Amino acid sequence: MFGCFKTGVFHPNGKTLSTTTVISTVDDEKHTEVSEEEDKHGFARMLTDWRSVCILLFLYTLQGLPLGLAGSIPLIIQERNVTYSEQAKFSLAGWPFSLKLLWAPLVDAIYFRRIGRRKSWLIPVQYLIGGTMLFLSFWVDHLLDSLQIGVLTGFFFFLNFLTATQDVAVDGWALTMLKKENVGLASTCNAVGQSFGAFIGYAVFINLNSPSFSNKWFRTVPNNEVGIVTLASFMGIWSIIYFVCTTLLLIFKNEEDEPGAENGDGEKNNNSIVSSYLRLWDILKLPSVRKCVLFYFTSSLGFAAVHALSELKFVEAGLPKEVKAQLSVPLIPISLLVPVLVSKWTVGVKPMSLFMKVYIFALLTTGVIAGMVWVTGEVKDDHGGFPSWYVPTLLAVEAILKIVETIMFVAKMAFVARISDPAHGATFMTMYNTVSNLGSAWPRAAALWLVDPLTFKSCPSNESGSLCTTTFDGYYVETIACIVIGLVWFLWGNVTIKKLQKKPETVWKLEKK
Repeated sequence: MFGCFKTGVFHPNGKTLSTTTVISTVDDEKHTEVSEEEDKHGFARMLTDWRSVCILLFLYTLQGLPLGLAGSIPLIIQERNVTYSEQAKFSLAGWPFSLKLLWAPLVDAIYFRRIGRRKSWLIPVQYLIGGTMLFLSFWVDHLLDSLQIGVLTGFFFFLNFLTATQDVAVDGWALTMLKKENVGLASTCNAVGQSFGAFIGYAVFINLNSPSFSNKWFRTVPNNEVGIVTLASFMGIWSIIYFVCTTLLLIFKNEEDEPGAENGDGEKNNNSIVSSYLRLWDILKLPSVRKCVLFYFTSSLGFAAVHALSELKFVEAGLPKEVKAQLSVPLIPISLLVPVLVSKWTVGVKPMSLFMKVYIFALLTTGVIAGMVWVTGEVKDDHGGFPSWYVPTLLAVEAILKIVETIMFVAKMAFVARISDPAHGATFMTMYNTVSNLGSAWPRAAALWLVDPLTFKSCPSNESGSLCTTTFDGYYVETIACIVIGLVWFLWGNVTIKKLQKKPETVWKLEKK
């Protein structure tokens, strides 16, 4: 399944480092000493921004919802026996978050002053998201029933493109919407809001769409055909919510002019656009940056099989998709608490040392996940039930993997924040963010494409393919291969990152012209 959630999001997918995070982090490094008086009044200062915090939380919730819905589609089509090649095709729908660097400078540079620098993009984009969801509400059930995966992929790619654009606009607006002393709350709003939105679009929808869950909790007369909501009705309801909320935002929330915003209505800051792309190219030419980019681009290779296939394989083995979705709920606090708990080790000059310490453990945990997939098929009874120990064991294993992966993510984020040139912090962060997302997306797509050719089935003569039994599952081949690749990568990555962490700050900065 494709990945696109920020830290703090349970994801069917891993999202990006935001520019809000790097700016607040870099600012923290510059101001490490906080007076007792400031600390005492910190909560009071935060309360003065409660309206802005609520708005940001809601905007990030709206952003998370389409991502959660996109993450639920692979589980739905998996129950309809699509091939993994088709799953790989749909995984391309998650790529806009990996490519937003290509148009992020345009979002910064082109706007209408009368509307506002961020609202110029946010308002039309959210109307388009609502319109796309409304249009899909009339067609999505038909597309799912007829398994038109290519068309589904195109629509959700466009929806994720709009959501990624909304992410750029909201991240930028957060820095000016909040008071300067509260700007660090931007990343918290991002993590909490997007987590909640993704939770609604993924776990809540999957369960409300489940006939068994609906019969158990909501119905007096059972209906084993459909849940209390369909994907079409769910998207239709949320499209209306998008329209209403975006209209209220347009009318009642004013945007203050940003310092340095000199454009008139509809004008393009061509100098800003060109300079942004040229600056990015200059950054990529730095030798240390190139090595770091390669490190980030390849760091997810060992986890491709578990990220792309495990959730689908659990469903294939007989674990109901609504149960799998419910298991994601207890993992949300982990994503929110772990970054705080490990901050002691990530705020120093060598945060990636923590990354490398837990890397091998995380890699081996993917093998345990694969083992649990095998166990799922072995312990399921004839009525689809499981032993009492099964679900707690699976939850414990997934929680362990979530903890170590969150630690690794936070360490990578902290290292980028440390090496980013403060003069070009947003460009640095967005670049590493894009590289990291691409480094996660392409191995997942490859894992999905390859699993069918690596799988061998035994079919009775003159019988249809649906009656074939799997004799050798390519998923386990890929899991072992990924672990081996990950171990080999560790030998290179450990040496490389140690050298990079020892380099002086000057090697990461552009020369002043």
